[in-house]
Amino acid sequence: MRAVRISAFCIFLVIFIVVVRGYASLLTHYDPEDSSSSRLRWAFIPSLLWFPYFWVFWRLRDVTDVGRVKKALAQAVSWGLFGGLFFSAGAVKSWIDKGWLTAVTASIFALLQLVLLGSAIKIYYSTERKQGDLRIVGTRFGVIVLIVVLFAHIIPSSSFLDMEKMETFAAEALRTINAAQTEYGKMHRDKGFASSLRELGPPPSAALIDENLANGRRYTYSITLNPASPDGNGHTSQYTLTARPHQYGNRGKRSFFSDESGVIHYTAADRAATVNDRVLP
Repeated sequence: MRAVRISAFCIFLVIFIVVVRGYASLLTHYDPEDSSSSRLRWAFIPSLLWFPYFWVFWRLRDVTDVGRVKKALAQAVSWGLFGGLFFSAGAVKSWIDKGWLTAVTASIFALLQLVLLGSAIKIYYSTERKQGDLRIVGTRFGVIVLIVVLFAHIIPSSSFLDMEKMETFAAEALRTINAAQTEYGKMHRDKGFASSLRELGPPPSAALIDENLANGRRYTYSITLNPASPDGNGHTSQYTLTARPHQYGNRGKRSFFSDESGVIHYTAADRAATVNDRVLP
């Protein structure tokens, strides 16, 4: 029983800390002009994921009530199985993508879920079988299935999430170009930074970015590279990058700006972002 309570509490604590830090970050960078309010509303849904684990931990503090214990163990089995599958899949994907920090975190979380699942199953099957046990377990699994079905219906149809995805791709595109420019500058110390995206593109160019990005496109965004005038030796030491949605408010609202510093700025207004706008966290 102790293993169930400890693993449930550890999972609850990790989720709770992540949720609190996430909300703190959202509130710190809250901007009424962009989709911050939508982010806060959407963040509320996963923020509730700590509750089932805390419920297991709290209900098992008293083991004299057998019915209460069985309900808590059924909850632990259902959420342990769901969490184990979910985070195991996430860990595998992160290891494949070489996202080491995410991979390690997801692996630890999956291990905690499996400990919860295994210990709960062991204790549950050591208890006396009674009529209604199947209904208790089935109800808990039914709740999870309902949640998964609702998410599967809501998430793909959310225009906000689609917009967020496009904006994330645009910001990542600027990071990719910044990294490519750094590498290009090392390869061409006499010339400095590339003066166009095409110079960073596939062969016969430097092969540091893909074809679409070399053409100034990233999904619903247009990417522009503006180099500074070279010095007397023909060396370019500065440049600016901008990313703007093709159609403001349709699969993209925020515009982004970056330069050789690597810092990305953004604005939710219908204009190009500048160095004076807010810094993207």
